[in-house]
Amino acid sequence: MMSGVRVAAALACAALVAVAAVQMSRVDTEAGRAFGPDRLQRRLDAAPSPDAHRARQARAILATRPIDGRAYRTIALAEQRDALITIAGARGPRDPMTLATLTDRSLAAGEIETGLTHLDALLRVAPATRELFLPLLMPHLHDARVRDSLVERLAQDPPWRGAFLATLRSEAAPAADADALLAALARRTPADEDMQRTRIAVLDRAGRHADARAAWIATLPVHERALAEGVFDGGFEAGQGNVAGYGWWFDDVPGAIVEIARDAPRSGKAALSVEFDDRAVRFSAVHQSLALAPGRYRLQAAALDRVDSTRPFEWRLACTNGAKLAQLPLARDADWRVQSVDFDVPSACTQQSLVLVHAARSLAERRLRGRLLVDDLGIFLIPSSSSRG
Repeated sequence: MMSGVRVAAALACAALVAVAAVQMSRVDTEAGRAFGPDRLQRRLDAAPSPDAHRARQARAILATRPIDGRAYRTIALAEQRDALITIAGARGPRDPMTLATLTDRSLAAGEIETGLTHLDALLRVAPATRELFLPLLMPHLHDARVRDSLVERLAQDPPWRGAFLATLRSEAAPAADADALLAALARRTPADEDMQRTRIAVLDRAGRHADARAAWIATLPVHERALAEGVFDGGFEAGQGNVAGYGWWFDDVPGAIVEIARDAPRSGKAALSVEFDDRAVRFSAVHQSLALAPGRYRLQAAALDRVDSTRPFEWRLACTNGAKLAQLPLARDADWRVQSVDFDVPSACTQQSLVLVHAARSLAERRLRGRLLVDDLGIFLIPSSSSRG
């Protein structure tokens, strides 16, 4: 059933051996007395040796310490005696290698609930194993039993919950299965910020960009949701840059200060301000993701360009697959000037990127000094002729 996880569990056991070897080389004094059972077991875990030798050494440990679960685990693995693994788990419930072995055995037998119980314990006592095991669970999320068992544990807010959600956001997780798990989890517990961010990322990976943007809008304060038609906050009234999801993102660019300023708006209370300090700049630092439906639109913006440059700034709109949609140069003038351009979004273009760039073609043209202000940016759907009729 979950052979991929079973093989991975064995690999993770090997990784745990490597970790033990490194730790022993760094902090040998933690291994106990020079010839005591702790040091002997550490050496067994840290260095490969023939199975017969390992079993003999483990029995020597049991002669001194008959309740040492690690020794039972060593014998069980060396002699393929599954019954001893159960004893090892009972006597050493926090031993990562025992827990990994129990996980391996249970999942291989199709005992999903038991296997994930052991995995839960392993992820708690050995945080370093999370990046080994969690990606290996992702291909199995299509199994409702796996999802239900994971939801049951995630609803209890285990310490590995954040790592699990991060794995759901990665390419390792099938988007549809990840969304099904998140939906089930949302029915059990209120969605926090990490869950919301994860669902937005999952929807985006599934190509459901309009749904992802709608989910992102739902996370905004009520008074900001009205700013989300077409471009989010085209008037820069929310006063926020670097907003994850479908908000504005401002890159850090040496030689330029990008901010939302309130000293010189064209309308409202704020405008986008970009100031340059007379350095060569390759500028494309202001951008936002969009999820426009197919149709005909108008891109409009007001600008006050007082930057000493021979080349204009311009808004560039393209599909995330690379297809260009629109280009709106911002004319340089002594006062605010409104410009617009019409464009079409084809049905194959489900997500778009809007970027403010400086159209420099050479190093000399990239040397910029002065200030650019942008306000009243918007993308508006143009009704079709049949709709107007």
